[in-house]
Amino acid sequence: MALALCAWIASSLTACTYADVCWEVYTCAPDPEPPPGPCEGQPESAPALDQCGVFVSENGDDRSPGTKGAPVRTLQHAIGLAASGRGNGEAPTRRVYACGGAFEEAISLPQGVDLWGGRLCAGGDWSYGGPLDGRNALTVIVPPVGIPVRVLGGDDAVLGGDDATSVIFGVRAVAADASASDGKSSIAMILSHGARAIVRASEIFAGNGKDGEPGEDAPSFRASAGVVGNDGADACTADVAMGTLQVLTVCDDGIESRGGYGGDGGIETGGDGASGLPEPVGSPDNRGLGGSGASSMACKEGEKGADGADAERAAGAVGAGLPGVDGWVGVRGEDGKRGGVGQGGGGGGGGTGRNACPAGRPQGGAAGGSGGSGGCGGQGGKGGNYGGASIAILALQGSALTVDDSTVLGAKGGDGGVGGTGQWGGFGVDGGLGGHGLLTDTSRGCRGGFGGNGGRGGDAGGGLGGHSLGIGSVGASVTISQNATVSPGQAGTGGLGGNATPESQLGQGHDGIALFWYRFDAPAPEPPR
Repeated sequence: MALALCAWIASSLTACTYADVCWEVYTCAPDPEPPPGPCEGQPESAPALDQCGVFVSENGDDRSPGTKGAPVRTLQHAIGLAASGRGNGEAPTRRVYACGGAFEEAISLPQGVDLWGGRLCAGGDWSYGGPLDGRNALTVIVPPVGIPVRVLGGDDAVLGGDDATSVIFGVRAVAADASASDGKSSIAMILSHGARAIVRASEIFAGNGKDGEPGEDAPSFRASAGVVGNDGADACTADVAMGTLQVLTVCDDGIESRGGYGGDGGIETGGDGASGLPEPVGSPDNRGLGGSGASSMACKEGEKGADGADAERAAGAVGAGLPGVDGWVGVRGEDGKRGGVGQGGGGGGGGTGRNACPAGRPQGGAAGGSGGSGGCGGQGGKGGNYGGASIAILALQGSALTVDDSTVLGAKGGDGGVGGTGQWGGFGVDGGLGGHGLLTDTSRGCRGGFGGNGGRGGDAGGGLGGHSLGIGSVGASVTISQNATVSPGQAGTGGLGGNATPESQLGQGHDGIALFWYRFDAPAPEPPR
């Protein structure tokens, strides 16, 4: 029975070496490898066949089927055919063969669709010429605006296969200056969320970022001035000359400055004037106090209101900015704050009518004048805008990028914009005159105090300088081979603060970052100055 079992086992094996004894170990040769498919192989050597890909040439026609003998004209049309098939039930080839030459279009490549460029099409064989055969050997993607190459992942790449990887080979992607959607940055390639791509034997070049616009200056004319205080009533016109009504300035931001009421004119004593509003901050020399009313001594004038505080220069832009599907968004300088409103002047003290008014007339002294209201604070300048970034490849969350035997270069980041200048505050104005007295000095009313001047609006901070990066990533996997060249250009300098000199660095935005690879999700390096 054992011999029969052994014979059955031996007969079921192919290409096996075995012994006569059943329990000895059998040694079998591995099954032969299946022959490679006609579309398999490396871009440098694999045959270019109609069944393997869609063909695109500068001299093609998008009404053609995209075969080797009848190529299409535009890369994006070829990509669509490769991702979905030429029609008539044909399966997607998921590969594009592109002639060497210039294509002035921006493309979106679903992951899993390969772009094999740099083909030599003149002889009709569509072989790969190699990047060292001259600048025209590569397929040049050079749109006048936009981001030349986007690799789509996630839900945007269902046609290409969610788990597949795109191979970009024999391509030169060149971004125009400031060609991203913000009109400021220049980015040559973006891997969207979850996209996977290998860049091989290619050149990816970013253009220059645009300098940031200066922040808007506040108005060159002064802010609104205060209102002249009201004059007090004369002596001997009433037994009690009512205190003079206050005046009011309402500024653009809704903050008010009020002159103090003038003191009443009385028979025995004059009333005190009221202090101006708003109450001052800190301990200024003038506090807008109301003047005291007359008794045995003459009244006192209202005190000048405190000037509004000048706003300090705002801070310059700090931070790395935010990468996203549309590129990179930098940081503006802080806006200048509004200057403080001037305090209203104090109301003048009222007079007394004692021994001053003739018999038969009202016996009250003159009322004090109300204080003038203060000037409004000046508006602040607006922060300088950020300089555009120059980023060759930007890899977003969940994407995977491999750069092999390629050159990836950033260019010049834009300089940050200068901060806008602040507005001068409005003038404070005169308080009202006290009413006239009769016979004695104590019967007159005293003048209201001047309103304080409004504070100057703050100068704004400068914008962030644009980065220059070979590769920027956030939450992505990046592999750079030893035979790849990945380099930055020159980062932009931070914008000056409004009304500041380069030497002072007051309110200046931080310079951009210049690195061959910068991870936006890693701790930021010490900002360059």
